[in-house]
Amino acid sequence: MRARTDVRAVLGLFALTACTTGAYAQQVPNEDELRSMYCGEVIRAEIGLQHHMISASDDAAGSATSAGQRQQWIDVSAELLQGLARLEVVRYRLQVYMLPRIGALDSHALASAIRQGETDFQESRALADRCAVQCGAAPATNQQPQACGTSCGDNAPLARLSACENPLWLPAVKASS
Repeated sequence: MRARTDVRAVLGLFALTACTTGAYAQQVPNEDELRSMYCGEVIRAEIGLQHHMISASDDAAGSATSAGQRQQWIDVSAELLQGLARLEVVRYRLQVYMLPRIGALDSHALASAIRQGETDFQESRALADRCAVQCGAAPATNQQPQACGTSCGDNAPLARLSACENPLWLPAVKASS
């Protein structure tokens, strides 16, 4: 739950600071800053989902009826943990980029980007659930899952969400010594 409030807490703190210090003339965020706020929310939601899937996978491993099933679930958990680590690195990069900028930027525009990220993430989850039902009901063929997934719905929001996992617009993070 703490991860959910990271970006929002920072945004709220800077908005409060701006109001109490009389700094009402804030800059309009540029495209990279808005995209970073949008992606911060998307990555926060993906991290929450990843935690949920890891927990479910661990539970499934614990209740597996055979050693083979248990090992499969353990392998799934390990893969999910690697994905979680990648997402946490992306979240860190987004935070490092935005923290020095956020206080000078229009908080309404930033909040709008966060809301759009939340909306897009929720819509993508609903789309994924619909596609899983739709594609899972069709007879399986070698090419069926990929073909079904690509024809199942609007892929534009998914492309925006996927771009958040590899934020090429961010400068490289310097390693601390």
